[in-house]
Amino acid sequence: MSIESFKVVLVGESGVGKTSIITQFIDQTFQEDQQSTTGGTFSTKSVICEGGKILKFEIWDTAGQEKYRSLTTMFYKDANAAVMVYDVTRKESFDEIKNYWSNQIKENSPENIILVIAGNKSDLIEQETVDEEEARNFAKELNAIFISTSAKSSEGINSLFEEIAKKHTGSSNITIKEDDGEEPQAEEQKNTVKIEKGGKKQDKKEKKKGGFC
Repeated sequence: MSIESFKVVLVGESGVGKTSIITQFIDQTFQEDQQSTTGGTFSTKSVICEGGKILKFEIWDTAGQEKYRSLTTMFYKDANAAVMVYDVTRKESFDEIKNYWSNQIKENSPENIILVIAGNKSDLIEQETVDEEEARNFAKELNAIFISTSAKSSEGINSLFEEIAKKHTGSSNITIKEDDGEEPQAEEQKNTVKIEKGGKKQDKKEKKKGGFC
């Protein structure tokens, strides 16, 4: 059974729910008051493709604050997929994807990078300020996947990563891999890159309980 590592980076403005999307995918949990990411962290989770091939996602969460933008490039310059997240209740967060993030990724990432636009917080549809059709049309212009997600209700979260796997492998049948206890992943490490003043990086490793579940 072959295993392929695959780097996925989530970008977007602060507060759009990047961390919550990852937490929901990895742990199936949601925290109402999620602290903003101040550097970059990555977690891992795998999916099983047709034929038994395992695609191991290395999922990077990046800071959305403007003061970290110049440093965020280091996370997506060698990414296999980039997920641009906006908050459906904040039009400015979608405008930043159109005017900033999409251009940055095109200029600083591999040509064959898989692009995704995720409209998060779909559970707040009554407060929506971004027209979904506009977002879908923009995704088409970029040849990107579009998906509506809610980190709170889990709507679209698994589908987001399944669609990435399908586009990369051509497989039509993707299964989220659960921790079966047969691999040494019961204490999967969550890696953290803290950005210090002056732009220096500091690596930190934390034990993340529960493996892929």
